[in-house]
Amino acid sequence: MDNNIKIVLTSVPSLLETLLESSSSSSSSSDDDIIAVDFLLQEFVKKPKVENFVEDVVDKYLEEQFRQQFRIRRRTCEFLTQRFEMSSHFKKKVDCGGKQEIPAKVQILAFLWFAGNKDSYREVANLFNISTASMFNILTRLLEFFFEVSPNFIKFPATDEEKQRAAAKFEQIAGFPGVIGCIDGCYIYVRKPAGKVRSTYINRHDLLSLTLQGICDAEKRFIDVFVGSPSKIHDARIFQLSFISHDLPDICGTEYHILGDAAYSLREYMLTPYTNNGNLASLKQRYNKKHSQTRVKIENSFSLIKTRFRQLMRLDFHSVEKMSKFILACCVLHNLCINEGDIWDEDIDQHRINNLENEARSSESRSSEPLLERDNELRALGEVKRTRITNLLH
Repeated sequence: MDNNIKIVLTSVPSLLETLLESSSSSSSSSDDDIIAVDFLLQEFVKKPKVENFVEDVVDKYLEEQFRQQFRIRRRTCEFLTQRFEMSSHFKKKVDCGGKQEIPAKVQILAFLWFAGNKDSYREVANLFNISTASMFNILTRLLEFFFEVSPNFIKFPATDEEKQRAAAKFEQIAGFPGVIGCIDGCYIYVRKPAGKVRSTYINRHDLLSLTLQGICDAEKRFIDVFVGSPSKIHDARIFQLSFISHDLPDICGTEYHILGDAAYSLREYMLTPYTNNGNLASLKQRYNKKHSQTRVKIENSFSLIKTRFRQLMRLDFHSVEKMSKFILACCVLHNLCINEGDIWDEDIDQHRINNLENEARSSESRSSEPLLERDNELRALGEVKRTRITNLLH
């Protein structure tokens, strides 16, 4: 080591001591002196952390205590840990220096604590006795892991048998036939993404957000998600940009369909409610009621995921990519919990979390651009199917 560096390092304690004495003995200590003391304390005094939090506290939680803290049940966490440990994304040494070994269990627990609570990187790192840099790297690796496994957990019914089962479960709700999914958009509030124009992300409530477009099944499981679009864009336009919009005609055929609110265009594969101007016929009113009773499942899904993973109430990541991957990760976790029978049964304030947003978007008018001839043809097919189902409902 260079002699000059040695001198500086050995002089740090005496320099710190001198600054502390001068700042405490002199009533005229400047702000610069105090800042200097704080800086040296932060840099050279070891920061206290919680030791053995997992062993001494988490492992001793009762089942309900564990669920309340990590927002999922212990058995679901164990399944997730095993899956992550077998993946290429798991590394025991995640910090830059490669000194600290962090088991897969601790990495998963730290991620779940972060996702389920409004804590910062630093707070979670201190709690689990890891560095802030390690926490950042753990989050990054786990987001890549969830992105990789997402097609295994978020998927449309593929076979005829799967579609029949999906439609049968939806029909049990209100008697609406042929439904294999319900679609809507949900605001996820965010900080201004780095390098982006603020006004692009302002929604109708004058707040910054991304839109999570989700399609769910009758068990509130997401079967498709599309995320990353600024919320200034209308729901109908986001649907047009999504990959699923091109696949739905083939997925649904003529027998099946998904349900959307008035923000979407009526199609043979997308049934929307009738516009109610106050003089709607009784048959159409019945259709609208059953449509609403069935489509509410997607609103329930959004409410559940926001209630379970409270970090989604407002994301503080810098990049849209990381925000999008984190939202996707929460959707995967949401589905995993449903698959494992890990039901989140806390009371949900539907109006507080989601309904006002959905109602506001539902009342937005469609694009004022004239419909193309092909659009008119597609809408006409939707009208025929909607009329047929309206006459079938009792």
